[in-house]
Amino acid sequence: MPSERNLLPYTIPEQAGVPSAAIETYLKALQAQKLALHDVLMVRHGQIIFEAYWKPMDETFRHRLYSCSKSFVSCAVGLLIEQGLLSLEDKAISFFPDKAPANPHPWLAMMTIRDLLRMSTCYERGASYRPSDPDWEATFFTDEISHRPGAVFSYCTTATTMLCMIIKRVTGKEFTQVLRPVFDALGVSEALYCIETPCGHEWGGSGVMATPREFAAFANLVLHRGAHEGKQLLPRDYLLEATSKQIDNSIDHASVDEGMGYGYQFWMTREGGFLFNGMGCQFALCLPDKDFILITNGYEELNKKGTAEIFNAFWREVYPKLADAPLPADETALAALLRRADGLELLRPDGAVDSPAAARVNGVTYEMAENQMGLRRVRFEFNGDQGVMRYETERGRHALPFGFGKQVACEFPETHYNGKRIGAPLGRGLKCQVSAAWQRENELMIYCHVIDMHLAQLRIAASFTGEDVTLRTAKHAEFILQEYAGFASGTAGRQSGGEM
Repeated sequence: MPSERNLLPYTIPEQAGVPSAAIETYLKALQAQKLALHDVLMVRHGQIIFEAYWKPMDETFRHRLYSCSKSFVSCAVGLLIEQGLLSLEDKAISFFPDKAPANPHPWLAMMTIRDLLRMSTCYERGASYRPSDPDWEATFFTDEISHRPGAVFSYCTTATTMLCMIIKRVTGKEFTQVLRPVFDALGVSEALYCIETPCGHEWGGSGVMATPREFAAFANLVLHRGAHEGKQLLPRDYLLEATSKQIDNSIDHASVDEGMGYGYQFWMTREGGFLFNGMGCQFALCLPDKDFILITNGYEELNKKGTAEIFNAFWREVYPKLADAPLPADETALAALLRRADGLELLRPDGAVDSPAAARVNGVTYEMAENQMGLRRVRFEFNGDQGVMRYETERGRHALPFGFGKQVACEFPETHYNGKRIGAPLGRGLKCQVSAAWQRENELMIYCHVIDMHLAQLRIAASFTGEDVTLRTAKHAEFILQEYAGFASGTAGRQSGGEM
């Protein structure tokens, strides 16, 4: 395995006291769940002992970390507290004299930095925000206040957004700029960046873009309480507090690994661990007592039951086998592990690569009845191991290519979705990987993975019956693919073919 300067070094699993066979069993368990994973890394004693990528993903991809970003923001807050620029007891409203109401509710007025950090605001669900809102600072002061702050946990991404705004107001810098000296010491590239709010500030609640190895290096720093190569890059006492239980969160988290307590933008886990926890399988499970980190990235929100196996299989297959000393070399097991890792591919639908129905419906244009997605016409075209779904909406004509038994790389056929700044159109299609399979003779399934600065999953089921087609689409995405969820039916037009 290659080494990167100033990032984490590499070793084999057995040298770090981890059996290769246990890791392979873990990978098998993940594969069995058919999850849309992108990568898995394991770190022990400051060394990467294993990494795997689901092709075509690789170590160079700058991955959206979603709510793992919150933990980065917490670390920036910790630095400012150490420097005397902030205090946990500072009133949040005091930083926004230009945005806060003139006569604030007493519960709003008493909310502190500590309350923001541990998700104990005065809002029932957390303040709302939309891509169309030009000022996400202001949204924090417009929602209905429901209870006294500092009392109970209620997950609130806007709390983190406000921490980012406070950092900016206190220092004149975005939170990644505050962390830049830390990143430099770790060898994290200047290319690390963060998605922005509509008002142009870094969205630390959801937006950090980092490679898996950069994520691993930062998680390793936090695991070691901010110490790196003899230097204290982050405040030790703050991290001890931030990664320990500060409030109970079991009331609305049925998952064992999400209901054991919350710190300062970190989740508590079994065995004295803590978690960077992000939507879509962005995780860094940190176990200080074992000096071990498990990292996963992907985008899986349609199979929530399966995502629980990321942790359950780890506790079952790997954790009990973590030894305190190096293990004897096991070249056979290591070779088997590396073969399995090399064979990982981005999730494709199960089924056949061809069907007799393909010839019958190839090039047929279907006139669609009124439907939720605004589809006017749809046509499927097949050519060997590839195909394309062409369709027309009020936004124009679109084409989504796909592969059978393989992924096809393309840009999603919409250009109005968010770019680096929420609410500002990217102006190009988001990069995606698309594949298809025949579930039954007349039933086609398409999987589209959006893999860009925004991640998403879209699944399209098409059922061909006589002269008719019926579509069902399922999607999960944040702020994108809004038009791609629902049902539609249509009938073959009088003429097939022609331009679409």
